Amino acid sequence: MNHLTDAIPVLTDIVEDEPGFTPTTDRTQLFLDELEAHLVIAIHEQADELVHNACREMEALLLEQVSDRLRSELPALVSRIVQEHFRGPDRSH
Repeated sequence: MNHLTDAIPVLTDIVEDEPGFTPTTDRTQLFLDELEAHLVIAIHEQADELVHNACREMEALLLEQVSDRLRSELPALVSRIVQEHFRGPDRSH
């Protein structure tokens, strides 16, 4: 019975792989690769959302500016066209 307990490594024992054994993958590197891939996806999604939101905000601002400008210039435009129309045949183009 004592022979079986001697074969079980304890924390103070150094456990080495079999001679000639080389691990095909490093667990730490796999973890880091997965973490990096997850971070890239999350950051890209966040950046994409921020860009889309910024575009929508800029579009709304431009639409508001164009609408305000049209509202302010429309009365003068209508007045000018009405006056030109009723001047008669001697109007200049």
